[in-house]
Amino acid sequence: MLACVLAFALVPAVPSTARAVGVAEAQAALDEAEARMQSIASEHDALQKEVDDLQARIDETAAQVLESQQGVVEGQTALGKTAVYQYRGGSVESLLTLVLEAEDFDAFLRSMSYLESVLQFQSDEITAQQERVAQFEAIASDLDFQKNEQEKKLAELEEKEAEAEQVVASASSQLQSAQAEEVERLAALQRAAEQLAASQESEQAPIASDANTVDREDVVDPGTPVQPDPKPVAPDSGSNSGGSDSGSSESGWRTGIASAYGGSTDPYTPNPGTTATGAVCDDWSMGVAVPMAWPNYRSYFGRTVEISYNGKTVYATVNDCGGMGGGSRSLDLQPGVWKAFGYSSCTAWGLRTVSYRFL
Repeated sequence: MLACVLAFALVPAVPSTARAVGVAEAQAALDEAEARMQSIASEHDALQKEVDDLQARIDETAAQVLESQQGVVEGQTALGKTAVYQYRGGSVESLLTLVLEAEDFDAFLRSMSYLESVLQFQSDEITAQQERVAQFEAIASDLDFQKNEQEKKLAELEEKEAEAEQVVASASSQLQSAQAEEVERLAALQRAAEQLAASQESEQAPIASDANTVDREDVVDPGTPVQPDPKPVAPDSGSNSGGSDSGSSESGWRTGIASAYGGSTDPYTPNPGTTATGAVCDDWSMGVAVPMAWPNYRSYFGRTVEISYNGKTVYATVNDCGGMGGGSRSLDLQPGVWKAFGYSSCTAWGLRTVSYRFL
């Protein structure tokens, strides 16, 4: 598409033999710049397609990792209930007593068979949970690989945009004394370079008309001490991404302050509430909000965000926004997210430094 725009906008001009040598040289430089810009545009479009294809794969894998994560959480809860039942009821000890106190050999065999069944059930439950955890880790690893590949392509896109600007700057230095026709062609080159950069910006989604969580009051007091991340994430490689924030690292990872909101422990947010995208915010919702102080904050709606704290990773969906301490906080976690990290209320989570990246 960009190549068509260039073909339309950059109309060649035939230099007159009466023109000064400087103008002829500028004309030649501009012709060369036009040809290079056409090539850059073609390369940029190909890279953009690769980025878009990778994003489609990332979205699909992100949905799988969210589903797998839920299975791990449910399996962990089931194992916890079994452990509590055995601790309180002493089921294994009771069965051993039945075996040892059997009145005859038939009763002994029945008790042994029942004990074997109970132990096998418990073993099967543990094995199933181990398989769920292994599947989750495999999907998360695949998701991480896909995101790193996309970050490399995004870095190449940035290089193409920088090259386009360099082409414009180089031609500009030779066209300062050129006639109006050459100046207009330079302006067309500038417009083409700007269109390359603009193609990276996604269309912003509107805020749902029935949203009632956007104007919420912060439940976590701004004076709450910020707890550091005991085990900050160690990213591999890549380029920075995400919103304007208090820190950044490689491979798209950023660090920032995360607060909590929503559910029965938040008196200022409706429960259930309707988020900016129309999603439900309640005691188990796996969503997050981003600050409205970020440029193009609505462009993050619908994206999956990978959050790391204290060595644990949780995946959530960006479906809300808010004031969030005037933009001093990077993420506002809904109940399902901070519960996945092991906290019981908004105030128990408080303010904590996390690592995160948008997928």
